[in-house]
Amino acid sequence: MTFLNPLALLALAAAAIPILVHLFHFRRPQRVAFSSLAFLKELQQTALQRLRIRQWLLLLLRTLALVCLVLAFARPVLRGPLASWAGGGTATVVGLVVDNSPSMAVRDAGGAYFAQARTIAAGILAQLDADARVCLVPVAGAAMTPEPVPRDVAEEQLRLLTIRHGARTLAAALRAAYACVQQVQAPAVLYAIGDLQASTLVDSLAQPVPEPLPALLIPVGGQTPANLAITDVRIVSRIIEQGQPVRIEAMLANFGTAAAEGVVATLSLEEQRVAQASVDLPPGGTARVTFTTTPARRGWLPGVVELLQPDALLEDNTRYLVLHVPEVRRVLLVAGMQARTDYLELALSPEIRQERVRFEITRITEEALPATALDGYDVVGLVGLHDLSSGEVAALARYVAEGGGLLFFPGADGRLEDYRRLLEALGAGQVRGFVGNWNGTTPIGTFDRMDLAHPLFEGLFVQLPGQRAIRTERPAVYFALNYAPGSGLEQTLIRLSNGLPLLQEVRHGAGRVLLWTTAPDPAWSELPLRGLFVPLLYRSVFYLAGSEEEAQDALTAGMPARIRLQAFPADAVPELVGPDGQVYRAEPERQGGARWARFEPGPAQPGIYELRAGNQVVRRVAVNPAVAESDLRPEASEAAVRRLQEQTGLSVTLLEVPEASPQAVAAALRQAQVGVELWNVFLGLALGLLVLEMLVALRTRIETVTAGNA
Repeated sequence: MTFLNPLALLALAAAAIPILVHLFHFRRPQRVAFSSLAFLKELQQTALQRLRIRQWLLLLLRTLALVCLVLAFARPVLRGPLASWAGGGTATVVGLVVDNSPSMAVRDAGGAYFAQARTIAAGILAQLDADARVCLVPVAGAAMTPEPVPRDVAEEQLRLLTIRHGARTLAAALRAAYACVQQVQAPAVLYAIGDLQASTLVDSLAQPVPEPLPALLIPVGGQTPANLAITDVRIVSRIIEQGQPVRIEAMLANFGTAAAEGVVATLSLEEQRVAQASVDLPPGGTARVTFTTTPARRGWLPGVVELLQPDALLEDNTRYLVLHVPEVRRVLLVAGMQARTDYLELALSPEIRQERVRFEITRITEEALPATALDGYDVVGLVGLHDLSSGEVAALARYVAEGGGLLFFPGADGRLEDYRRLLEALGAGQVRGFVGNWNGTTPIGTFDRMDLAHPLFEGLFVQLPGQRAIRTERPAVYFALNYAPGSGLEQTLIRLSNGLPLLQEVRHGAGRVLLWTTAPDPAWSELPLRGLFVPLLYRSVFYLAGSEEEAQDALTAGMPARIRLQAFPADAVPELVGPDGQVYRAEPERQGGARWARFEPGPAQPGIYELRAGNQVVRRVAVNPAVAESDLRPEASEAAVRRLQEQTGLSVTLLEVPEASPQAVAAALRQAQVGVELWNVFLGLALGLLVLEMLVALRTRIETVTAGNA
């Protein structure tokens, strides 16, 4: 505590006056014996003791009253957080952090949070000296001022500031503002204005600044408005064909404190509403809804899931998706010297597929595998390879990890050690040799159990009325690999009656492997001669060709975008074109065996974007807002201050601005600079003490008169 009028403290000497008066009026009583009053002696002693106590109490009250009066005239203040740097006319540098994330679009009685924050920021700039320097740092987007600029320039940049996606944490924005103001050797202070959304205060990277600066945290809003959101859209069906049903799931969330009943969500495909669902959402709860639609054509079909109920934040009521109904699938068949691929090629031929998706099949020998670029194919089929070099094993494992599909058929003359190395690189199990006789007649087993819940078999079998279970063909198997599943991400899709796997799925990275323990050759099994072979092989290739990246949302608005370039012209520059026509360009980069395009900065707004090579649209991509923006729950002000202090090392102080107006901002800044004056508190104490002194003195006088009369 300091004093604005410290010379008035000299008057504290007046506090000695009541003490001196008390001492001069203190007289020793004379003893006079009255025999008739002897019986009152004990009562007299008690009255005198009470009188002495009240006299000392009066002395204390009068002294304290004078002290409080003097302190009131000295104008004591509790110094504000800006008092250490603010000086009359001294040039300063100010770091101004403004939250412009999508959550700032929420409104309350004072208007939109962002409009309030911008008004407060403008009020702060208006209070600065004309020669002050400013660093304007938004939470979302790059710093408006990478180096301090004059106040009038910062005011113009503040007027141009808009809500953007891709918000960083508030602590990261404060660190950026700190780095900016450090470029000027002058007293500095930081301001941070925002809604204190809890998700923007989570920062696992604690980086204390070298030298602490005063930082004022100014909250806006503070309520927890009702908000519903679509947090995820997922294409469940892995095999997507024209004219065949496709299942799509959406996750809905209620971030409010009240239940939401009858929430209606719709699915639109190519701007046509195709499905609708409703669900009840408890407070803070989630629910999953499922849509079913049938694509009428092939291609990259844009879609959107929407909520019909209005709420506090409208942007998260929409989530985009792209449904890829392929027109062509590129298949590379790598055949060993003694391998038969005629059954495979027949099953994938146009005559068998008729009007279904077109397969472009390229057949090479195993000697040509090292010189072949795998990233140009959706599926690679290995049929009866004799051996695999370490380089080929590494290339195949990398291809699968980056989203490719691998179809594996063993060869009777294959080197088991090479097979083991490939499976180990894919995180699969072990090969223990062969079982049975090649081109034999005695079966080692038949089809026994199928995982019919797997997408590979979806719609492949029909359960007739009256049947208790689906009936499937049971081809005999004469010769097969003795495969032991590992503990990784794999499952047995078809098991033989002898307990060995016949078809195994192995997940590796972003891709999948379908491992057959028999070859597509009648010398191994009856499967190539059965009616089940063609649809099962067709669906196997189709299942492997559908990558996770195509099926799910991959990009977040405001964040860097990374897209795999499949079937992309080698000499073209990748361009990402938004719904508003804005173009983002990237230089292709190669990682492993795949080509990628990294767009930084990434797409600014949610929507459906086109990846183009010149005038050719190669694919479409869905861009959606960050899910964290939908959780509008604010952090308590005191907790936010503690978090920011721990994460940045700054001296953070809470500054309350009662309303977003220039007058309120000016008053709050004056209080922060000067502090809270306490003269009225001490004046009130003095008056209270004087009133109490009057009451005690009156009581003492009454008792003295009463005692004298007695």
